[in-house]
Amino acid sequence: MKIIQVSPRFPPNIGGVEHHVASISERMVNLGHEVTIFTLDKRKNTPAISRENGVEIRRFSYSHLPKFLYAILQTPSDILHAHNYHSLVPLLSAISKGDKRLFVTSHYHGVGSTTYTNILLSLYKPFGSWCLSRAKSVIAVSDWEKNLLSNEFKIQPTLIPNGIDPSPFQQPPFEHEGRPYILCVGRLEPYKGFQHVIRAMQFLPDHDLVIVGSGNYMSSLVDMATRSGVQNQVIFMNNLSISKLAQMYSGATAHVALSTHESYGLTIGESLLSGTPCLVRKSGALGDWAGHQGCLSTDETEPKILSNLIQECFSLTPSYTQPTTWDDVAKSLLDLYSNE
Repeated sequence: MKIIQVSPRFPPNIGGVEHHVASISERMVNLGHEVTIFTLDKRKNTPAISRENGVEIRRFSYSHLPKFLYAILQTPSDILHAHNYHSLVPLLSAISKGDKRLFVTSHYHGVGSTTYTNILLSLYKPFGSWCLSRAKSVIAVSDWEKNLLSNEFKIQPTLIPNGIDPSPFQQPPFEHEGRPYILCVGRLEPYKGFQHVIRAMQFLPDHDLVIVGSGNYMSSLVDMATRSGVQNQVIFMNNLSISKLAQMYSGATAHVALSTHESYGLTIGESLLSGTPCLVRKSGALGDWAGHQGCLSTDETEPKILSNLIQECFSLTPSYTQPTTWDDVAKSLLDLYSNE
């Protein structure tokens, strides 16, 4: 099959959608299919057309949307698969699909991360609904997202969970030398909830907090650590290799994920595979992980209570040995493409 995957951004940009699209595309190529990525993240230092791991990548800028639409329309393909409802990509794909069969993985979490984006999301809903109605199938990556899509758009999504490449995270335990640490992983944005963990660190004086990620909220988090008197306990890291990230998971006493806007929560699976217990937000998609051994859930953010819950995690033993892999995801999608 000839397959076009359309994503707002693509690696080397970092994010869950970017990782998802790259993972399924590379595996589809390995299974003998022809995959082209169309993405709207063209910058001066990135080539317009490149090839990585057998996948052709075509980058455009938002200032050249007509060219982007025309290129999708004119590129021969059996399948057009758009990603991320919270961008213009599915709508643009629906407009330019021609006779291609359209599929949408929505990565939908129902609300925007700010008041402004919430307003935009509300205004966009009629257009988003039209876009989803044009798709042969709308794909959800979690039970929570599937139910949300069904309730809000009156559709019947197909559930294909995100995958994990288990090999980096099932290594012998990493023996960390130094102070024990709690781990947070993700883009540095207010909705990720790292600020709540920083405030709780004053009640965990024997632990450090390692935050892995980058983003515009960095300076605010640094200021918050200083105001809370825990600046010497908070360590920021980014641009880690997969093997180094796996070590950080394995060496942590606990992993805390309190994000309010997720459709799956890939880092939770990676942490549990590494043998590290997790504290996750109960509301939203992260709450789906609460049924796994070694995982607690809460909506509490009060520092003292949160610190007690983190300490409760220390004694948990995860058991998560048979995750859905990216190979499984790619094969499920190819079956869906063929049967719809």
